[in-house]
Amino acid sequence: MALFTPNKGFKTLDFQSNSNTRVTTSVSGKTHRRKIGAQFWSAKLQSPAMSKVDFMADYSFIVKQDGSFGAFTIILPEVSSSKGTVSGVITVVANTSTDPVMSPVAGSSKVGVNTVASGTLKKGDLIKFSNHSKVYMLTEDVDMDGSSVNTLDIYPPLQTTVTASHTVTYDNVPLTVFSDKDQIKYVTSLDGTFKYEIILNEEV
Repeated sequence: MALFTPNKGFKTLDFQSNSNTRVTTSVSGKTHRRKIGAQFWSAKLQSPAMSKVDFMADYSFIVKQDGSFGAFTIILPEVSSSKGTVSGVITVVANTSTDPVMSPVAGSSKVGVNTVASGTLKKGDLIKFSNHSKVYMLTEDVDMDGSSVNTLDIYPPLQTTVTASHTVTYDNVPLTVFSDKDQIKYVTSLDGTFKYEIILNEEV
């Protein structure tokens, strides 16, 4: 899948989590809440003012995706890499134990990892497992010593089971996205510069 690397980066980023809950209220006033659909991330990105040449390189890539039809990957500024000190390879631990941390199936919010990595991952860091494209957020700090089994607390819960063959990406985490609109417009100023704004939704 194509990676979108903007020529001049972005000036602003609005990043948000989206979850769908159906709320109904009974005659007595009691509310009932039910999850519908899957959680997904979205981002609104605004480019800086650019020359026409730099702008058209970005714009042609976006237009090529055919509105909201095509999906691509992007590494979002500021949020795509860990704010901790971790370095090294992080690998999932999984076996036939009844311990849910050691059996990270779809629906689990905890994943055991055994690692030669050391350092910290911080709550709020984004991560991705090597066997599927969904991106998760850590909800607790993790301090790794390079030898122990550690637990990753994640949101949302796993959408796909992970096994001991899978690794964890924590820096330059790619988000698989599509445009939320079929119309992709841009603005040009009297000084000859161009800029654009896009809203992207995670493909889940």
